[in-house]
Amino acid sequence: MRGNQRVRTIYLATTVLALALAGGFALAAVLTSTTTNQSANYYQGGNTGANGYSSATLSVSTVPAAIAACTSGTKTGASSAGTVTLVLSSTTGGTVCTTGDFAEEFVFSFSATITTQTNAITVTTQVGAGSVETNSESVTLGTGSSSAFTQSVDVFVDYGAVNPPAGGVTVLDTVVQ
Repeated sequence: MRGNQRVRTIYLATTVLALALAGGFALAAVLTSTTTNQSANYYQGGNTGANGYSSATLSVSTVPAAIAACTSGTKTGASSAGTVTLVLSSTTGGTVCTTGDFAEEFVFSFSATITTQTNAITVTTQVGAGSVETNSESVTLGTGSSSAFTQSVDVFVDYGAVNPPAGGVTVLDTVVQ
């Protein structure tokens, strides 16, 4: 009986070792992958500063064809329903935004009864283990008279190249306040 127990112990130890090695190889494959992983968080500022904004939808996109540079200055919405487009660099203070670059796109629906309202949209992002970067833009929406108003705000975060970042997008937050 002792011989059988030793053989079983050896088989069991070999099986455990094989599983551990297989798990290690799978982990190594994940760590060296260049797949872009991302999730996003959406926050609204306090004191009803973001009145009328719905939760943003998020999709992977490209910077629109008509864009030659990053957005700067306050963008003003149309006097009736329409879309305001912002393009922000994924790097703090970044100034290069190029047509066709890989981008993350937040689409906000705005609907409220207002005269006008100005909100700052701030995007925080991080690629892989790199530094956390922040960019912000202001948007003024409204008709000028107190009436129901509907608008879309389309925010593109330009990652500076046609391909997604090799390190993956590890942080992606947007705040409207």
